[in-house]
Amino acid sequence: MINTARKYRLRRVAALMLLIALLAVISLVAAWVYGFVKEEKSAVPIPEPMMPPVSAEGFNAENLISETEFTRWDSLSARQIQAFISDWGHGCRPGKAKSMPENTGIAKEDIGSEKSLVSVPCLKDFRGRLAPRDADRYCPQALQGGGDLNVGEIIAQVSHSCQINPKVILVTLQKEQGLLTASSARLRPSRYQIAMGYGCPDHKLCDSEFFGFGTQVYYAARQLRRYQVDPQEYLVQAGKSATLGFGPDSRCNRGEIVAQNWPTAALYNYTPYLASEDALAGLSHECAQAGNLNFYKFYKAWFGDPVNGNGELLTRKALSRRQEQQKAKSAN
Repeated sequence: MINTARKYRLRRVAALMLLIALLAVISLVAAWVYGFVKEEKSAVPIPEPMMPPVSAEGFNAENLISETEFTRWDSLSARQIQAFISDWGHGCRPGKAKSMPENTGIAKEDIGSEKSLVSVPCLKDFRGRLAPRDADRYCPQALQGGGDLNVGEIIAQVSHSCQINPKVILVTLQKEQGLLTASSARLRPSRYQIAMGYGCPDHKLCDSEFFGFGTQVYYAARQLRRYQVDPQEYLVQAGKSATLGFGPDSRCNRGEIVAQNWPTAALYNYTPYLASEDALAGLSHECAQAGNLNFYKFYKAWFGDPVNGNGELLTRKALSRRQEQQKAKSAN
């Protein structure tokens, strides 16, 4: 029989209210714990950009890249170039500087969080100026230019004008100034002023006439073509023996090289050093200049073998997948 007495009903109501209150407290505690854990997870900073693993396997000092690969100016569109830069620049923190010189080529200065400092943008966020230029014997297509272009648009225009693979330009930006992965304190206005290292001979001041990101990209690409058009004016020529040092110091040893094609000769004229045994071993000093070795290693890591060509473009996601597969294979 069900007890319908008033006193019993009151006890049931009180017990139900107590249960509801207890459930409410449990829900609040659970929500607080979840929010705390979520906040802790989100507080973990995204790692700053870094290069993928590189290797000198297959490196041939006399054949750094094929002519076909070097001149594939349409290998990447402006959008694909920008996507690649954004992918490998993931996690980049802007730098800070007291001022942003006009000759960095930046389109618009950004005031940093500290009023006395300006923000130095990551390459993926950089927007700059590119002067229009007429076609000439080195860059056979006219350059349209623009006043507010992202890096992908700048590189795509220059690649088309000078008929140089945009991958060559991307690798040179990394080889010269590390711009694709530069972040926070390593991001300085000077990296944009001399982005491609053009007009910067060793042990001398850089020529300020060529300062600025867009200017650097154009004149560096044009110079690479100039080595092809006027080879007699330069030390390293395809098919001829040339003697180069292992570094800019006169005390460094020297070696001979016979470049197998004009792009390889062009790269040595641009960066006139051979890779010494120390450079090949990963050491870095005055007589172990790894510029051309790095060009090969960076190109191979991101775009596949520069000599055989037709390599796949490496993304961060693809690298992660590859590393997971290698771990699983090692575990078995």
